[in-house]
Amino acid sequence: MEELLNLALNLMGTFAFGLSGGILAVRKQMDLFGVLVLAVATGLGGGIMRDIILGHTPPATLNDWRYLAVAGLAGILVFLRYGKVVHHARFITGFDAVGLSIFTVTGTTIALNAGLSPAPAALLGMLTGVGGGVLRDVLAAEVPLVFRSEIYAVASMLGAIIIIVAGQIGFSGLPVEVVAAIAIFSLRMVSVRRGWRIPIAMPK
Repeated sequence: MEELLNLALNLMGTFAFGLSGGILAVRKQMDLFGVLVLAVATGLGGGIMRDIILGHTPPATLNDWRYLAVAGLAGILVFLRYGKVVHHARFITGFDAVGLSIFTVTGTTIALNAGLSPAPAALLGMLTGVGGGVLRDVLAAEVPLVFRSEIYAVASMLGAIIIIVAGQIGFSGLPVEVVAAIAIFSLRMVSVRRGWRIPIAMPK
């Protein structure tokens, strides 16, 4: 049952990230191939990075056709029905926040189950969450969100820390993962709405 739930969550995250990648590709006026590449890269990027670091080869997202199919479906959906999928720029942020939440949670959980200690598990969870978005932005010639002073990686790290701390005091499982995912999504979306930024270094 737990394995099935993890699969469902990962597929949801893949689809959400795939949509965000496809939306950005359409905004950049890419062709169908470009939209599919960006959707697939965004949907699968974080999971591939996580599995390679953990030594799980081939990565689960490449070994299971459903991941590629879901990411590709998201890209095709955006390409064919862009006007129906998105009406305002905030949707790309919303889809990205969903993917960030799900992949951070599943990434941290998988890292802990693989035997990593708390700090490395939190870092790997964050990498899983932000990896797809970073790859999307690089391929689209955008400065990645993690480098734009936005509350992005910080939101991911918050969720990872929630899972780690909860595990240390004896709490784990779906309730903790839901709380962590909601915390990530909420902080990300509220920070965008209110314009919160991380201080940046200013050359003098």
